[in-house]
Amino acid sequence: MRFLPVICGALLALSCVRPVFTDSAGFPPVVPDYIGVTVPEGMAEISFEMADGRPFKIEKTQSGDTLFYQVRAWDKKTGKGVRYAPFPVYVSHDPIDPYLAYRLIEPGYEGWKEMGLYTRELATYREHAIVTNDAVNGGCVNCHNFPGGDPSRMVFHARGAGGGTVFRTGNELKLINLTTVGPHKQGTYPAWHPSGRYLAFSSNSTQQSFPIHGSQQVEVYDHFSDIILMDLQTDSVTAYPCLAEGSRMETFPAWAPDGKSLYYCVADSTARVVENRGRIHYELEAIDFRDGQFVGEPRTVFASDSLSVSFPRVNGKWMLFTGSAYGTFPIWHKEADLYLMDMETGQVEAASALNSDDTDSYHSWSSNGRWVVFSSRRLDGRYTRLYLAHFDGEGHFGKPFLLPQKRYEHNVLRLKSYNVPEFVQGDPGTLNKEVSQLFGR
Repeated sequence: MRFLPVICGALLALSCVRPVFTDSAGFPPVVPDYIGVTVPEGMAEISFEMADGRPFKIEKTQSGDTLFYQVRAWDKKTGKGVRYAPFPVYVSHDPIDPYLAYRLIEPGYEGWKEMGLYTRELATYREHAIVTNDAVNGGCVNCHNFPGGDPSRMVFHARGAGGGTVFRTGNELKLINLTTVGPHKQGTYPAWHPSGRYLAFSSNSTQQSFPIHGSQQVEVYDHFSDIILMDLQTDSVTAYPCLAEGSRMETFPAWAPDGKSLYYCVADSTARVVENRGRIHYELEAIDFRDGQFVGEPRTVFASDSLSVSFPRVNGKWMLFTGSAYGTFPIWHKEADLYLMDMETGQVEAASALNSDDTDSYHSWSSNGRWVVFSSRRLDGRYTRLYLAHFDGEGHFGKPFLLPQKRYEHNVLRLKSYNVPEFVQGDPGTLNKEVSQLFGR
């Protein structure tokens, strides 16, 4: 025991050794990996750590539109340090919408009663709740959508007792149970028409299964699904036979920017869905829309025997969608990746610059089409977090980067998944009080 103070003193002395640095031509091993990314002008400052946990200091300089971060890192015990080559971060003058909206929820199903829809200001680290599920009697809040990123208009679905679809237009909020109007079908995944008058919904009968073999924890699938159209001027809902066929499952509606076409995913209905789910491949179709009605026959836009399409999102000439090996719920598919389609030529290629070895899924374009946000499990394989990337308008994405937080630890200590990220052009505010009143609280 008498030697313990000597040993501690020796360790203390070693921990206080003054660092001696050698120069390295390589970049530092930092997490998250911000080396060589393109960020929007005015975004909150990036933060990172050394991947091996070493203490470090940063010297930041700027040359034109390029920021340089020189990192010096050292070993506390030996004092040996490395001065790494300054790594670049490129600043783009292409504007980005100032806010993101998303849902925060535990990735498993055991804690879903604590969730909410949140907004984050990109110029700062400020985040606040738009609405949490304690305002809807503990039900699930999901499937939010802002037409064209307009913060004054919003739709989201609330499941559970007394649930329904909440519509916000300006200062007015209303709750409608879509099963009580029109064709008596619920509304699940929404897509707001550019005119602001119409909303397309998929109406899904969804089930879950929990595999006992393999790494996939959850599989979600549809027994049936249709596309319905709501007219907000009359609060009426219509089901069109060509989009509500019993032998097919239509889902994930998305409007073209001019509102003249609706894109959606569709697969043939399958008996014994759980056993046969590996054979289900959703293809991409479109149908014309004119004078408040769908016209003509659906047409195939993209189909593959080895790829199932989800979440089509159109940005003028370009469409981004999620592709997985099968099925309709790619968020738990490790192989899920993002794919880019040239709408003029029909050519489809994997968006390799965005993809990783883990799940890359739900995505959204900025209002000017120069930025994309998407969810990915690449950090730890379990939690979906948000990544941003620049798009040059010619088919090329910049290196994606993790949504900056004030401290890197925030990314690993926050035990929530980020779902359904959407760009918003302003702060939607807080709606908990108003939504609570809709639900009689």
